Amino acid sequence: MDSVLRDDQTGIGRLAAGWLLLALTALAFSTLCAVLLVAARAPLPGAFAPPAELFSRGLVLHVTFAVVVWFLSCASAIWVMAAGGAGGRWRWAALGLSATGLATMVLPLFSSAARPLLANYVPVLEHPVFLAGLVLFIGGIVLGGAASMPAAWRGMKDGKPWRLGAVLSMAVAAVACASLLNALAQTGLPSGHAAFEALAWAPGHLLQFVHVLLMMSVWTVLGEDVLGGEIVPRSWLRALLLLAAAPVLAAPVIHFIHPVGSTEFHHAFTRLMAWGGWPAAAVLGVLLLRRMAGAGRKVLAAPLGPALLLSVLLFLLGCVLGALIRSESTMVPAHYHGTVGSVTLAYMALGYRLLRGYGAGSVKVERLQTVMYGSGLAVLALALAWSGWIGVPRKTLHADAVMEFPAYFLAMGLAGVGGLLAIAGAILFLVNVVRGLRGARTMSDRPARRDVRGAAVLVTVMLTLATGMVIALWPNEMGTVVTPAAAGGMKNPAEHVQQKRKETVAREFSEGVRLLAAKDYQAAASALHRVLELEPKMPEAHVNMGFAMIGMEKYDIARDFFEAAISLRTEQMNAYYGLAVVLEHLGDLEAALGAMRTYVHRSNPDDPFVRKAYGAIWEWETELAKKRPGTPQTAAIPESGKGGVRYPIPEKKLN
Repeated sequence: MDSVLRDDQTGIGRLAAGWLLLALTALAFSTLCAVLLVAARAPLPGAFAPPAELFSRGLVLHVTFAVVVWFLSCASAIWVMAAGGAGGRWRWAALGLSATGLATMVLPLFSSAARPLLANYVPVLEHPVFLAGLVLFIGGIVLGGAASMPAAWRGMKDGKPWRLGAVLSMAVAAVACASLLNALAQTGLPSGHAAFEALAWAPGHLLQFVHVLLMMSVWTVLGEDVLGGEIVPRSWLRALLLLAAAPVLAAPVIHFIHPVGSTEFHHAFTRLMAWGGWPAAAVLGVLLLRRMAGAGRKVLAAPLGPALLLSVLLFLLGCVLGALIRSESTMVPAHYHGTVGSVTLAYMALGYRLLRGYGAGSVKVERLQTVMYGSGLAVLALALAWSGWIGVPRKTLHADAVMEFPAYFLAMGLAGVGGLLAIAGAILFLVNVVRGLRGARTMSDRPARRDVRGAAVLVTVMLTLATGMVIALWPNEMGTVVTPAAAGGMKNPAEHVQQKRKETVAREFSEGVRLLAAKDYQAAASALHRVLELEPKMPEAHVNMGFAMIGMEKYDIARDFFEAAISLRTEQMNAYYGLAVVLEHLGDLEAALGAMRTYVHRSNPDDPFVRKAYGAIWEWETELAKKRPGTPQTAAIPESGKGGVRYPIPEKKLN
């Protein structure tokens, strides 16, 4: 693999290097956005936190560049190397498309018209320039993968496991692309948080299998390099790679059974990734750890040994943290910082290995960078997990909590330290690779000059914490110190978290109801989606989301939300009304009649919608009587002289 960049006769080396440079550019932009995010959450810079809107836009670009652009660009580079042969005009065109898309996506960062939508897996800025750039980038990835697939398939004849992993990852990426097209066909062009999340939900989950397969492929290459031979028999490696890809076969079945965006659809893909995405990689990781433990100090002495070790440990840490997720807290980013960081570290190590094709690189600097980045991510993940265990919600600024409670201060202070180390490691990686590609002298060429970067990072961390303490405790025009007593008499962080969560839920729910009344259904769904992220068992949110789906004419999805509300609270009367309306649109008048009868049976007679319900019942009974001649009509719900309901009332059970 490491000789491919030297292949100047076919141009494949330059093409692979082009994809790697595109990946580095994405990583650079992601790192710049990460500075903004770490600054906003750490104790020191939290006092100077940017506006929430700019923070959210920075978060969108950070995640999109780090998880989508960086990963898929690295994947394209590996696909190119697996295919070999001539570069070809189509593969160069693919690189040009993706590069243009990346440049376009950056432009709306500071535009007030770019509304951040923090959808899972592929967050976006709802701005035509950003969306056009995203389409161009994905189009380039699809074109490049399609152009490389035939040659990569033929290249598997050499029997190397990493080539099998590359081909399997292309196949899974093709399934993800088909899933995206199917979602587009069902939902149409997206608008709003809920629509974008529904569109990206299945492809986003499937892309995780692509990244895991490529990470395992890179592990095999690095493992053979570090250990000086096969890590396990090649038949075992092939079996593990096939096992890692096999769960994707369930994706078409899920699409066939469940409508896109439904609760069952979401749960099915969540379970698919939760149970199928990690076992094969975890087994390979354990086997690697066992081999590295047997090799002893040889692993740490190898140039890429620490990188491989930290990559495996980060992945296993991410798996453990993922198993601990119980709510939408910072435990979620703790989990994916472990797993995503594992893949990123593996790609970094692969980049160093490929630099040997140019005769460039410094072992000392490479080891320093990988240890800095890997250990920083480990500290960040553990600190976020600690915050999540306390109950801090994700995707929010919480500098106020850091100021008020020592536990928050320590947890998020550690997250700031870990984030700082990881950012420094990412920057150092960019510098190392660019210098290597340019053929510049490395640090090892200047032994007389002392390397002070480690000390500089330590001093920066200490200054960050010290200045943060000063700003947090200094009473000036920025405001006085907030104490638990001033925060409403709360005595512990858990109460503070609960109050902040309730305030956020109440604010977002009120906004969702307002937008629903204004018939802005897309925006209402976005606000209510945020509510359900924080309070997934809130019946009122499910009901209003159901009415938003009715407004968007997504009746199957609306039915799921109304039924979920009823299962959470059987006395949720408006859920029966909404369910009846949905069932009428779906053509099931029998079930609609049962739901509406239940509504009028249990509702307050003064409810203004009861009269409408009587009319609907009469209309549906009349229509059913026409379809079944001779069936006596039961009439609408009988009323007493005072306008109340007379009992008993014949009811139908809900399907």
